[in-house]
Amino acid sequence: MKTYPKFTPSSEQIKFLLFCAFAFLVFTPEVFGVAQTTDAGLNQSTNNLVGIINNSLVPIILISGCLAAIALSFMKSSPTPFIVAIVTSISFGFAKVWINTTYAICA
Repeated sequence: MKTYPKFTPSSEQIKFLLFCAFAFLVFTPEVFGVAQTTDAGLNQSTNNLVGIINNSLVPIILISGCLAAIALSFMKSSPTPFIVAIVTSISFGFAKVWINTTYAICA
């Protein structure tokens, strides 16, 4: 049975691979297709993601945190985790209203 020595690439092979990658990036305009999009491209999807996070994902996370705190309270036989979760949720709601109100007044 013949065993093959471990393959180690030479510096010429590495140079050739880097040259091919560089040539692909420089001479292929489709690589930079994102930069050539109109405003309906990447900016619109970013705005959609921000809208999802601000309007629906944060309340879901806060409610899930309160439910997890209830479970932890039952496991520890202590109301402290639930109280901390409720205070955190109320503080977030207050801070969000405060920031939105301040922005509305200053804008």
